[in-house]
Amino acid sequence: MSTFVSVGNAVQPFPRMLEAVRKCSAQLPHPILVQSGSTSFAATEMLVRPFLSSEEFAEAIERSELIILHSGAGSVIHAVRAGKTPVVMPRQKLYAEHIDDHQVEFARAMEGAGRVVVAFEPGDLADAISRARRVDAAGPKTFKAPPLIQLVRTALLEVGASRPARK
Repeated sequence: MSTFVSVGNAVQPFPRMLEAVRKCSAQLPHPILVQSGSTSFAATEMLVRPFLSSEEFAEAIERSELIILHSGAGSVIHAVRAGKTPVVMPRQKLYAEHIDDHQVEFARAMEGAGRVVVAFEPGDLADAISRARRVDAAGPKTFKAPPLIQLVRTALLEVGASRPARK
């Protein structure tokens, strides 16, 4: 049982999310691992590391009961593929956390697909954590690629199978 929190690798700091996590830390499964990125952040009740390797990130996703992420596509897709329903807080242009609001748009799309629980503001985080834990308690989910991706994958496999082996 543990919690993994990641703000991603953007150069803009994201203290809004990390301070919200700090305020909710009592309700989170421990231990709590935080990948703080470019945000200066310290918390005695959490293990804080600025950056993780790809392997460490994937391992943290796999072993964590609860995942709280920025709404970066790569991070979210890792969690969804692992069968998890992450809580996401999108970085917003309004707060100078990113150059535009693509994370807000992505969060809304993934929420509409039932893949994430969104907390747009720090005050939303506690409720989002409770909702995500209820969803994950219902059982693991599998990632099913959209029909177009399945079609392309099948076509590539067929082409690869029909080619003679190279010597």
